[in-house]
Amino acid sequence: PRRDQVLMIGDGLSSDIRGAVNYGIDACWFNPAGAAQPDGLPIRYEVARLSDLLPLLATD
Repeated sequence: PRRDQVLMIGDGLSSDIRGAVNYGIDACWFNPAGAAQPDGLPIRYEVARLSDLLPLLATD
């Protein structure tokens, strides 16, 4: 798939989210603890529950 068709979902900021951003794909941070987003790391999406992913993954 093309990069604009990929969404990386992960709970690790340094490995999952930063890796996706560095590779040029969107990232969704799974953050059930509600931790503050770090400065300097562009996180496009953030969810606290896995069920919150459904609207992000739905296609038209």
